[in-house]
Amino acid sequence: MILQVDQVSANGNNQFEIRENGMLLYRAHTPFYKPVIPVGGSAFRQLSLTAPDGSLIVSTAYDMAENLRASAIPLSWIFTGSKQVDRYSVQNGAGQTAARFYFEQTGAMNTRLVIEAGGRVTAGYIREVGKREVVSFYEGERQVGQLTKPNCVTNQLDRYLLHFFDGVIAKEIAAFFVVYYDYLYHHNSGKIGVGRDIHITYTYDKNNKKYHKDFILQSFGKEEDARVDEFIRDAYRKKKP
Repeated sequence: MILQVDQVSANGNNQFEIRENGMLLYRAHTPFYKPVIPVGGSAFRQLSLTAPDGSLIVSTAYDMAENLRASAIPLSWIFTGSKQVDRYSVQNGAGQTAARFYFEQTGAMNTRLVIEAGGRVTAGYIREVGKREVVSFYEGERQVGQLTKPNCVTNQLDRYLLHFFDGVIAKEIAAFFVVYYDYLYHHNSGKIGVGRDIHITYTYDKNNKKYHKDFILQSFGKEEDARVDEFIRDAYRKKKP
C-alpha cells in the first residue's frame, strides 16, 4: 500500500485529499479548533473521511471524560505502566467502532502512537531526520510501514507519503490515521497566512533504533526510494506563496 496525503486547504478549513497511484480515493476534514482545547468534547474534535463523492466512510468519536482522566496525572505511567492520551475511536457509517488511535507513554523517553484495528496492534515511532519527519510502524519487532513528511511546508499545506505492507491494516484506516496524526502534531489553527516554514531537525530518544533509513529501499524498491527522496527535495524547492 502506497498512499499520498495532501492538505489542500488550511486557514480555517482543513481539507485533505488521499491518492493511490494518482487516483483520488478519499477526502478528509479536520476541525479548525485546536485539539488541546479543554471544552467541546467530540463535536469540536470530529475528524471525517469520505469518498470523493462526499459519502461518509469513517469519522471519530472523542470521549472527553475518558481523555481527561487519562491526562489528569502527568506521570501516571510510573504507577500503571502505561499512559494513554489523545484517544479517538474510529466509527463507520453504522456507528460501529472500526479502530482506535491513541498516544501511549511507558517511560520517560519511551512513547509511541498506537493503531488498534482488525484485532491487530500497530505502533508508530516518531523521529525527525534532518529534512524529513518519519513515523516507523511496527507489529511487535517487525517493521511494517513508514510515514514520511517533509520538514518544509508551503502555505501551511502539509504533505505525506505512507507506505504499508499489504494486509497489515485496512486502507481507509491507514489513510485516516495520517489525518489524525496531522491534526495532533501539525494542526494550523491560529496560523492564518501564507509563506514557507522550514526546519532541519534531528531528534534522539530510546526509540532511535526503530528508524531504518533503508526501509523503503529494501521493502518497496529502488525506484520508490528515489521517488520518496524527490518528494522531499520538491518540498524544499522555492515556490510562489
